[in-house]
Amino acid sequence: MARVVRSPRAKQDIVEVLLFTKERWGNAQARAYRDLIHDALEAIAADPESGTQRFTVRPDIWGYHIKRPGQNARHILFYRVGSSGTVEIVRMLHDSMDFERHLP
Repeated sequence: MARVVRSPRAKQDIVEVLLFTKERWGNAQARAYRDLIHDALEAIAADPESGTQRFTVRPDIWGYHIKRPGQNARHILFYRVGSSGTVEIVRMLHDSMDFERHLP
């Protein structure tokens, strides 16, 4: 299992999404979305190549679409796989955003 670390910006993205979810749809939905994010992070740790390479965005970036049972959620975790096997989550972006503009 790979070691997963989150960049400061990725941590901020996650907090902002969960706060927005709580304000818009309530505590229960925020907890459910937090669990989906956690499941996605575990899936990436178990198999970093389970995401999709995003060569059109950045040559070293992978993306993992957060999933609900039966469908994708609206956010993608973007990450890099290091040579030591460490995975760095660099951003979590809404799937409607301009990825090239928002990725390092």
